Amino acid sequence: MRGFWDLRPTVEAYLGGFDFAGKSVLEVGPASGFLSFHMERAGASVTAVEPAMERLWDAVPVPGFDYAAWREEFGAAIQGVRNSFWYLHHHYRSSVRLLEADPEYLPADAGDFDVGLFAAVLLHCRSPLSILEGCARRVRQTIIVTELYDATLGQLPVCHLLPRPNVAQVDTWWALSPAFVVNALALLDFPHARVTTHHHKREADGMQVPMFSVVASR
Repeated sequence: MRGFWDLRPTVEAYLGGFDFAGKSVLEVGPASGFLSFHMERAGASVTAVEPAMERLWDAVPVPGFDYAAWREEFGAAIQGVRNSFWYLHHHYRSSVRLLEADPEYLPADAGDFDVGLFAAVLLHCRSPLSILEGCARRVRQTIIVTELYDATLGQLPVCHLLPRPNVAQVDTWWALSPAFVVNALALLDFPHARVTTHHHKREADGMQVPMFSVVASR
C-alpha cells in the first residue's frame, strides 16, 4: 500500500539534519512509525505518543458537515495506520515505546527526554502552542518541528487558518510560518533556533512539496 509521502530519499532533511545518536526522543504523532524506526536505527531511544482513538479528531467546525460519517471513515483509516506501526514494530523487532496519552497534558510518569519531535503534526492541532507547551515540559534539550512551507506567509510569526465554510476539509487547521514556530519555541525556553527548507515527494502527483524544519535548543 502506497503512503501519501515518500520520505526515504530526504528523511535526513525532513528531520532538520539532526544527529539522533544516543538521544532519547519524544515523538508526537508517529503515524506508521517510519520516522520512529528511522531514529531508532540512527541510535535513538524513541517514545512515541498518540492520543486515544476516542479523542480523534479535533475536527474543524464546518456548518452542515456529517461528522459521524466522517469519524467512522477516518477512524478506520487511522486504525489502519496504527496497525502498520505495530506490523513494522514486530518486523524490525523494535524497542520503540508507544504511549496513548493526550500530548497537551503529558503526565510526569511519561518521563523526560532529550529531544521532542513534531513532524507535520501542528497543522492538525486546534491549538499548536498548547501542544508544544505540554510536551516542552518533558524535553530537556531540543525540539524539532517540521511543517509545510508557505512562502506567502512571509517573515511574520503567523498561523494562517486554512478551513473555509464551503470546503469540507476538517482535519487540517493551519499553515504555520517558520517565524511562528521559532517564536513559539523561544517562549517555551528553546531560544537557539536553526531553520532549514527542503522538498519531499507527494505520492499522489509526484510533486516535490516545500517544507521547513526548525531545530531549537535550550
